[in-house]
Amino acid sequence: MTVNAPARPRISLRSAWLPYLLVAPVVLMLGLLLIWPWFVGLWTSMSNLRIGRWGQEQFIGLANYASILTSPAFWQSLRVTGLFAVLCVVTEMSLGLGLALLLNRKLPGRNVFRALFIIPFMVPTVVCGLIWRQLLEVRGVANYLLSFVGLGPASWLSSSDTALASLLLIDIWQTTPQVLILVFAALQIVPRDVLEAAKIDGASAWKTFWRVTFPIIRPYLLVAMLIRTIELLQVLDIVMVVTQGGPANSTMVLHLHAYRETFISGFLGYGTAVAYVLGFIVLLVSIVIARWVGGADKQERKS
Repeated sequence: MTVNAPARPRISLRSAWLPYLLVAPVVLMLGLLLIWPWFVGLWTSMSNLRIGRWGQEQFIGLANYASILTSPAFWQSLRVTGLFAVLCVVTEMSLGLGLALLLNRKLPGRNVFRALFIIPFMVPTVVCGLIWRQLLEVRGVANYLLSFVGLGPASWLSSSDTALASLLLIDIWQTTPQVLILVFAALQIVPRDVLEAAKIDGASAWKTFWRVTFPIIRPYLLVAMLIRTIELLQVLDIVMVVTQGGPANSTMVLHLHAYRETFISGFLGYGTAVAYVLGFIVLLVSIVIARWVGGADKQERKS
């Protein structure tokens, strides 16, 4: 007795091309809105194009990028950006983790404190910058409080020694709640029975956190760190509103440096090259942290 194999369903040519036809408009739109402008920007970064001199640009290859590597202004802005990003990430991750652990406990009024801590994150960055600029002015509220306790006024925004620290304070105040939200959400996936078992076994609060809670939330902490690092490397709005890169370029970040070279000085080609260097730095840092996140995720699954 022979058994006939079931006949394979015929796939018509129309059905085979249908998925590609459905995806084609999206691919075309992405090409027009993302890929094509990227190539145009890359060509612009390799030209001497200037604002107001349209049609007179010349292709100069990697000359703009070579000028960037020998520019003291670029290296100064890179140092400021790196320092600003590192200090903000370390402080915000520490504060966000601590506050999330605190608010995750059964404390009276914790729901009220959760709402209060989220308020700074809901304030638009420009509005936040304007408010803090008024507070930190020479005749602002901050100096009034200092004089009230017998201390002299401080030049928060007009001194190279304190301007960057003031920006750090503003950014930490506004975006620590973002880290708090991400970490607090991660804490909700920690199994309660495991925590209770560790408590019954006599484990201290620190050992329970380090051996039980931290390995579970570590990938989420790294994701929060990745998000904040990308945002801080591209920071622009808060710096433009509060200090405009001054005094003496002490708060000049890379994004603002690219903006000034492009729209203030008018060197569109050079400014675009600075922006592409910034994009490359962000991509490189993102890949490193993403690989770190992937390694932490694999380690968690094995454990």
